[in-house]
Amino acid sequence: MKRTLTLLGLSLMLLAAPLFAQNPMDQASEKAVQITAGPSITNISGTTATINWTTNSAAANHVRYRVAGSNSGWKSAYHPGGGTSHSLQLTGLEPGKTYEWQILTRDGDVRTAGQFQSAATATGTAPDVNVSNPAVGTPAQGAGDQSYGQKVAIYRGVNNQGAHLYSANAGDVTAGGFKSEGTVGNLMASQVGGTTALYRLASPSGDSFLTRDSNERTAAIGQGLQDQGIVGYIATSQQPGTIPLYRLVNPGAGQHFYTVSESERQEAIRRGLKDEGVVGFVWQ
Repeated sequence: MKRTLTLLGLSLMLLAAPLFAQNPMDQASEKAVQITAGPSITNISGTTATINWTTNSAAANHVRYRVAGSNSGWKSAYHPGGGTSHSLQLTGLEPGKTYEWQILTRDGDVRTAGQFQSAATATGTAPDVNVSNPAVGTPAQGAGDQSYGQKVAIYRGVNNQGAHLYSANAGDVTAGGFKSEGTVGNLMASQVGGTTALYRLASPSGDSFLTRDSNERTAAIGQGLQDQGIVGYIATSQQPGTIPLYRLVNPGAGQHFYTVSESERQEAIRRGLKDEGVVGFVWQ
């Protein structure tokens, strides 16, 4: 009898060993994992991109993605490995679209999220995107900013004809004869309460048109502007840490100008630009 109990005890211990070995990979442990490098989006073409990140301990390799602001189903990139160095290819992209992505834990919680833009053509390339990683569920940057979620900077560039280009991709505003003028503020990378999509369109001359009004967007497309998707999510009313984003237009040239600076706004009006009011509110 004693021998039987001893064997039973050994069997239970052997059965328990795999269970204890899995403890570091359970849901509670997954939630405690921190991203220590990245994420970065590299090798961006019109149809594929690669997302890379590093964690401080073994974690899930799971990313979902879709065209930003769309109601289409999420596509999934997954690898069964659970190491600390992660790299997944995102396939089936459409050229010239803004994509939103989420890195998930094993139980489907969002670890972090962001956006990138695919290349303009299927065989073209786009600059790599390096994403800062404020923890999901904690306030992001900016004095007085109590909003939750990751943000994307909006860069501004100007060419010799005075046309301005606005993009969440810093490479856009230094290409094609444009010169960078820095940033005009930050938008949410994913939609949260009190925000709405900010659409970007482009004229044949390269002028950018930003609007959160879907009817205005439709009208602009009808006038020949190219729809370039959602650049980010803008606050619809004043929130802590936000400032107004003003829109002005040159009536003669049809070129739009956006600024968060009241002095820049007044100078533009003095030079003959028409004030079109506040588009929304961006984070500093």
